[in-house]
Amino acid sequence: MARPLKESLDYFPLDIDFDQDDKMIVTLAKYGMEGLGIIVKLMGEVYRSGYFYPWTEREHYVFSNRVNVDINLVKDIVNECIKWRFFNQSVFETHGVLTSKGFQRRYIEAAKRRKSITFIDDYLLVDPTEECKNVSYSITVVNVNGNVVNVYINPDKCNGQSTQTPQSKVKESKVKEIEIDSKENQTQEPIGGVPEIPFNPYRIFEQEGFGTISSTLKDNIDDLVETYGDRWYLEAMKTAVLSGKRSMAYVNGILTRWKTVGIDEPWTKEKEAPPSKNNYRGNQKAIIPITDGKDAPAVSDDEYDRLMQEAAELQASKEREHD
Repeated sequence: MARPLKESLDYFPLDIDFDQDDKMIVTLAKYGMEGLGIIVKLMGEVYRSGYFYPWTEREHYVFSNRVNVDINLVKDIVNECIKWRFFNQSVFETHGVLTSKGFQRRYIEAAKRRKSITFIDDYLLVDPTEECKNVSYSITVVNVNGNVVNVYINPDKCNGQSTQTPQSKVKESKVKEIEIDSKENQTQEPIGGVPEIPFNPYRIFEQEGFGTISSTLKDNIDDLVETYGDRWYLEAMKTAVLSGKRSMAYVNGILTRWKTVGIDEPWTKEKEAPPSKNNYRGNQKAIIPITDGKDAPAVSDDEYDRLMQEAAELQASKEREHD
């Protein structure tokens, strides 16, 4: 079998808040700054190969020797990264390669001005049909033997445009001008009041005060939208805003609970405002009346979360007392 094709990068982007990625929190909590350093060195090896890094027994020894860290510690950190989806588990288990959708997107961004970008079909996690729109020329997909499987060409850079005559280009430009004017008129005088705006999860994130989009946060948002869909993501963002907890960890927790509980359409549930601070006096908690359940008042999602948190804290305090 021929050696897989590799295209390296001279440098790679690293966001200042990359260590806040949900996929790294547990690993960094367990292994600290040493774990952080090993992860950054692994990222360098991934981009040195392009967008993936083979992780076989040979690489275990080579990488450990290069960073001067015990091989077992390195393997534990890598396994933790795979467990928490920093590296794609399916590709690793099938092909013994470390990569992810985020690595591949950042590789495309860094290499977008090249005449061609090559991906191995078995390692591919991004959609080349969409990603080819962001590169100058084309994305070539090959198999592990180097044989071309498909070529995805940026439609704006298609060779067919160069075969057009000047007359056809003039006609095309006039048609485009008419279409633009038509769209502008539709925007100025929308039917029914407000023009329809395409769903943009990143715009919602920034407009609702969650922070500024980085490549790490973009990957997290993409994962949530891909896993749960546009509507679920939007409703979870609304719930987080109403609760005053503008963080992706809270949004992820909401989506996970909805899925675990089995709520098919959370947007059909009536949203309730968060409990008022007037219900509390100092450190005294609100009294919850005990009923037989027949006429019990409805409990909002936020109230449910709060009650569960209080129950967990009470249980923990009781366990400490017994100890």
